[in-house]
Amino acid sequence: MEHNDKKPDRSQQHFANQRTFLAWLRTCIVLIGLGFVIAKFSILLEVLGVVLDKSGKYSSSVDSISISLGISVILFSVALLVYALKNYFDGYKQISALSYTPKNSIVYVSGIGAISFGVIIVVYLFLLYG
Repeated sequence: MEHNDKKPDRSQQHFANQRTFLAWLRTCIVLIGLGFVIAKFSILLEVLGVVLDKSGKYSSSVDSISISLGISVILFSVALLVYALKNYFDGYKQISALSYTPKNSIVYVSGIGAISFGVIIVVYLFLLYG
């Protein structure tokens, strides 16, 4: 009887780990673009003449709110990307060591973050146009 010390092929798990990271990367790139659009949203409103204060001039408070929201979305995206990268490296080590256990925390963090920003943006738009 032969003894086989050959390591099992884990390439499928490594490919899946890479695809998952690339999906998070794609999502973060989209969120960075969204943050930029939100930050520049006030320029569109100014051009359209939508947001005016009582004197009929453009309200600059919309500028600071849009910029703050946009920067917040971008920072959230960067933090999510750092976390996804850490998750990828942890997964790589665990798959190599044959001890992989999935983490759900990245799903919870991103889901709660996206819901939070969605609600904040809806409230912002409601206050802006309401």
